[in-house]
Amino acid sequence: MNRLFVWIFAALSLFGAPLVQADAPAASPEAAMQMVQNTADTVIKEIAAQQDAVQKDSSVLLGIVKKTLLPHVDSERMSRLVLGRYWRSATAAQKTEFTEQFQQLLVRTYAGPLSKLGNQTIKVTGTKPGPESGELVVESELIGGDMGKVPVNYRVAPVNGQWQAFDVVIDGISLINNYRGSFAEVIQRKGLDGLINTLKSQNNG
Repeated sequence: MNRLFVWIFAALSLFGAPLVQADAPAASPEAAMQMVQNTADTVIKEIAAQQDAVQKDSSVLLGIVKKTLLPHVDSERMSRLVLGRYWRSATAAQKTEFTEQFQQLLVRTYAGPLSKLGNQTIKVTGTKPGPESGELVVESELIGGDMGKVPVNYRVAPVNGQWQAFDVVIDGISLINNYRGSFAEVIQRKGLDGLINTLKSQNNG
């Protein structure tokens, strides 16, 4: 299992969060931990149950990811953070279009390799306060493969009383920060509309 696979598994776990169980208060640290643990378990279970179909048709895996995506991810916060200062000057239409294209990019980029998922699992180990007020960092370990235990932390925040994930940090490297740098380079050369068009081309390719 290489480092790229760790990113793939963790990123898609972030985007597949099921509803928290009823025995934990909606915005408690325990509920945040349940959300992440249930997410990993659900992704693994669904892919395993449809492994033959996933191997034959990539759209099956895309469907597994998409059906649990939007209700449980703070897409606006994620887009705002990844664009940084460019978000503030973007129009409402640009914000909407970028958010949609960024979601599609993540799903399409990371869905394919996840179909080769083996016996990797995520074990939630605790929480700690996030860098911003109201945020939590859910700490976990990715176990299995040739890298041993890899620390994987999820940044979550409450939205309408439910925890939603918006970033994943692996060995201190943030998914948001990783994209922010590359997106900023494109914006500086082509503008925000140029970045959006680039994402469209990649998503439709």
